[in-house]
Amino acid sequence: MKAHWTIQWKIPGAVLLFGCAIILVNHWRNERSLVERRLLRLEQEAADTGSRLSGVLQHLSRRQQQRAAELEMSYVSLSADVDLGVVCGRDGMILYATQLQWCGVHVSESPLADEWVQTRGAMERMAASQTWDGTKARLVTIMPFYEGYDTADKAAVLVRYDPRLSLTRLRDEARHESLRHAWVLLALALLLWFVLDELVGRRVRELLRQVRMVGTGPHELPPLAGTDELSAISREFHDAVRRLRSAERLALDAAEQERRRIGSDLHDDLCQRLSATKMKTEVMLNRLPPEDRSMAEEVAAELQDAVGVARGMAHGLSPVGLEAHGLAHALELLAGFVRGAFQVSCAVEIEDAVEQVLDVPDKELLFRVAQELAANACKHSKPHRMSIGLCVEHDSVVLTLIHDGSPFEEPAMTMAGGMGLALMKQRLLALNAEIERSVEAEFAVAVVRVPLKKSQEPHIRG
Repeated sequence: MKAHWTIQWKIPGAVLLFGCAIILVNHWRNERSLVERRLLRLEQEAADTGSRLSGVLQHLSRRQQQRAAELEMSYVSLSADVDLGVVCGRDGMILYATQLQWCGVHVSESPLADEWVQTRGAMERMAASQTWDGTKARLVTIMPFYEGYDTADKAAVLVRYDPRLSLTRLRDEARHESLRHAWVLLALALLLWFVLDELVGRRVRELLRQVRMVGTGPHELPPLAGTDELSAISREFHDAVRRLRSAERLALDAAEQERRRIGSDLHDDLCQRLSATKMKTEVMLNRLPPEDRSMAEEVAAELQDAVGVARGMAHGLSPVGLEAHGLAHALELLAGFVRGAFQVSCAVEIEDAVEQVLDVPDKELLFRVAQELAANACKHSKPHRMSIGLCVEHDSVVLTLIHDGSPFEEPAMTMAGGMGLALMKQRLLALNAEIERSVEAEFAVAVVRVPLKKSQEPHIRG
């Protein structure tokens, strides 16, 4: 079965796509929420650190404990988000820094030069300040405090945070979590595909095969086992096919009976009338003078031809002796018709066992199949020699037609409107038979295999 977009693929595919969409939306929302929470925590952490540090440094500065102040600044540098932290006086000179190379340097000459104006304003107002840059990539916290007991001795804690590295790790963690969810979703989709294949796909393929066998072959597959909806559909379809086959068989039997009636009427009525008229014409011919016989002789000849045509039509519609003399006699008549109508040498070989294992309706159907095959071969393949064989092989009757003409192409004839092929297909379905065509050693071969019914098999064994 080709891997088209069947239900087995559509449902897991829809689940996978819908799940991926949910994962993407959830990833976007989760990442956004994590970043926002992280930035809020960073703002709170920066405010707490700045407030604590300003209080501690004020206390240490008044006690002139520089070593302890430097130690406090080193604690600030332990935070991964701290880019640079300094403590500067009112004149802008850096007293302490998380990076020692900036100690004793003016703020305007450090990486925090852009924040010096803001820092100076915060010290004048003695008000804390916390701001983000334009891209919200860096956070600057300024906490002014009194360095000594004089209100003029002002200093400020200036800490710049750069959370981009931590946010990158945060986004990576969110992406990895989403990938884990995607793998779990893929595993669930594959499990769903497997379950659908076991519970639905396999049974649907069996149901499709059952439908195709009805449309392309004579054999019927048994309905699906079980009590689910597919089993119910399969059983209903199987019953409908059996009823259809039965109706087709009845229609073929009725058509064959009508053929026999018309053939019998032609043979018993029209042929007799034409023969009687021919005899009267011959009597009249004997009574006419020699100079007036030419027209009567033409009428007698035409009546003789008409009798031959009518008898040929009667034999074609209702093979004489099929019930009384069997299938072999009917096939011999068919061979005689092929020799006379198409000037094709035709031989017939039939086993006696065939007559025993087939009933009359099956013989009629098989004769019509042989008749159609022979007529098509003569009309379209232009052979010089033909052979019709009928034998019993194992549990089937095999009809073989071999000729030396060109192979007969069924598709082309079907496109040309071959009604005979359609009727032959119906008869093959009624017989539950198959036809095989091949070319062997420049001979075209058509083989029809008719499986025997169980009630007929003991006759073969006997």
